[in-house]
Amino acid sequence: MGASMLALGAQAAGPILGGLGGRAEAKAQKQQAEINAFIGKTRAIQTDTAAREGLSAELANFRTVMAANGQRPGVGTFEVMQQVRDVRGRERRIEVANRNQEASAYKMQAAAYGAAGRNAMIGGIARAVPSLFDMYELRKGA
Repeated sequence: MGASMLALGAQAAGPILGGLGGRAEAKAQKQQAEINAFIGKTRAIQTDTAAREGLSAELANFRTVMAANGQRPGVGTFEVMQQVRDVRGRERRIEVANRNQEASAYKMQAAAYGAAGRNAMIGGIARAVPSLFDMYELRKGA
């Protein structure tokens, strides 16, 4: 009885340890995906800041060139500057949205890895149940 109990115990331990290993691997992947999501969000903020600073520098340069040429601000120059603001603003919004979308994809990936870890653990336990039941029956019969 001792040898068969030991064999059944080993049969039960294998799937449980496999489930624990799968859970640990999924947890590490989830953590990496969360880190990537944070990096993506940071890049979105940096992209937004850089684009705003670039626009300010571009408009300041435009004003300097106009002043050097002796042109006074007026409706025409205002329209040109407004057009530059509109175009650069649209480009900035698109780029920031793309970076945020990348971050969101990593967040969804992290959630999927979390579910995969739970499923690996549950699957390991489920595969061990027949061996555990056999151990119970063997012990009950003794």
